[in-house]
Amino acid sequence: MKLQQLRYFKAACQYSSLTTAAKALHVSQPSISTAIHELEREFGVQLMERRYQGFTLTAEGKTLWEMSEGLLRHVSQLEQRMTDLGKKQAPLRIGVSPMAGVAVLTELYAGLLPRHPQLTLSTEEAGTNALLGALLENTLDMAFVSHYSPLPPEFLSIPVMVTETKWCTASQHPAARRASVRIEELAEEELVLYQDSFTLHNIVLDRFRRAGVQPRILHETSQLSMIYALIQAGIATGFLMESVAYLFPGLSWIPLDLPLSATISLVWERQRSLSRDMCLLTEHYAAQQSGGK
Repeated sequence: MKLQQLRYFKAACQYSSLTTAAKALHVSQPSISTAIHELEREFGVQLMERRYQGFTLTAEGKTLWEMSEGLLRHVSQLEQRMTDLGKKQAPLRIGVSPMAGVAVLTELYAGLLPRHPQLTLSTEEAGTNALLGALLENTLDMAFVSHYSPLPPEFLSIPVMVTETKWCTASQHPAARRASVRIEELAEEELVLYQDSFTLHNIVLDRFRRAGVQPRILHETSQLSMIYALIQAGIATGFLMESVAYLFPGLSWIPLDLPLSATISLVWERQRSLSRDMCLLTEHYAAQQSGGK
């Protein structure tokens, strides 16, 4: 199997047309057809059911398409990384979970980078679980993640801040002025939560499970803006870190009776050799923790 064959196959699937895929890739249609036939012969499966106009993917074809997405994405990242290294201009690849990003990126861009103009960053946003996986796969160098328990032993980290996660409502919600709230009292609340690739999703569901309450989940999302929109409109309530919640007007945030504290940390893979730029970040945040400037 060759990468070019996969790229031709992926383009055909993306455009649902061999002709359109060929035009997009600036190759001949027979080149696309030949690549797909070669894949079919190699694997001993039929990837497409040809029709008079177009094609449909077989079950095997759908499997190859789905799995090739991640592979080709990693190949593209590898190619870009090596090109940057060749130019001696490789940016530091930083991952951020949404709420951690809100808490730390402003200080990073406005505070650290102006003092070190040689440092360039390439940032990517995802949930904590996905970011930790990307660190192990070496598609990220470091990440700012939020976590509620110690990180796995494969990682080293520097804590950046500790913040409490609170239940958030619209300001007109009947419970908006409560001093605290118990999970059991949220049994009838419509909730908007992060998707299950986010640590907070599992932490919140575990709190409900331990309280013997089945949560009423209205919507799950990866977007902080969507969580805010649904809460602010009074359509749902949700959970946000205090370091983030105060930034959004029209929200009230109420502590849980059993506090839910999160740590935002700068994280990297334990076996990774630190580059000069990675050392710069670790020294910066280590100095902050020790009270330095």
